[in-house]
Amino acid sequence: LAQVSCEAPWPSAGAMAGYDKAKSVFDTFKAAFEAEPCDLAKCEDLLGQLKLVLFASSSAALSGGGPDAAKEQLLMRETLELACFLSIRRRDLAGFERHVSQLKMLYDRLKDSKPSEQKYPILGLSLLHLLASDRIGEFHTELELIPVDEVENMYIKQPVQLERYLMEGNYAKVLEAQKDVPKMYYAFFMERLIDTVRQKVGASLERSYEHLPAQQAAQMLILTDVPALQEFAVKENERKAREESDDPMGDLTPSLTRRAPVGLVKWEVKDGKLHFMRSEQKRLELPAVDLMVNAIGYATDLERIV
Repeated sequence: LAQVSCEAPWPSAGAMAGYDKAKSVFDTFKAAFEAEPCDLAKCEDLLGQLKLVLFASSSAALSGGGPDAAKEQLLMRETLELACFLSIRRRDLAGFERHVSQLKMLYDRLKDSKPSEQKYPILGLSLLHLLASDRIGEFHTELELIPVDEVENMYIKQPVQLERYLMEGNYAKVLEAQKDVPKMYYAFFMERLIDTVRQKVGASLERSYEHLPAQQAAQMLILTDVPALQEFAVKENERKAREESDDPMGDLTPSLTRRAPVGLVKWEVKDGKLHFMRSEQKRLELPAVDLMVNAIGYATDLERIV
């Protein structure tokens, strides 16, 4: 969506035909997106076709020229909004971030036009995505860009409240918020947020205990029963193995979202207890390293926010 200069004050007949074709493809894409059941693969294919047609003929619209410029910009906006929701349905988080970034530029360009009904739901979803990804510094940076009077919007307010609950350690409130999500797409990010909460609680447990009763551990990890705990323990071990494989050098770059490596602590449920199996290397680690990394991480993220 980079701005392209255009000296011609009037678009060519080809450009106008390009808009008509884009509108036709958009209508087909929207109908496929709203169909029940929705064919996600077909929607993705139509979205690709729509982008090629729409953005190839949008230079006049982006530069503000031509009688159809306003209509083209609104069509781009609605296309990207549906693309955001499609990315969530496909669980494509990279695509979701990319489309939100493009949308923000269009929202700024169209600030004098009629506001989109999807603006705040999408901005709220973006905030919730950052929160669920444990990217607290970026969450506050994005929040600072939202005008104060708009923070009270229900779609923006919920992620803000959830972030406050997380900082307080009030995970019961986070669970309760699952039952009162303002839009269907929020459920996906709420599931991811609960997973993030479990990881935070799990990191605290393994630093505090050698073992503890399995039923108690399940309750603390917001799990229904011991079998669910066993399944979570397997996934947690797999996650740590992946992280250790992706980061063999043990990168300790300070960040609020990066803790000192804990991949050497293996979880095991047996004899009615959850055991944290530590290697000798992990046993010899000094807690001061964890404190140092976390303290510098907090300072780094606070400096980014300010």
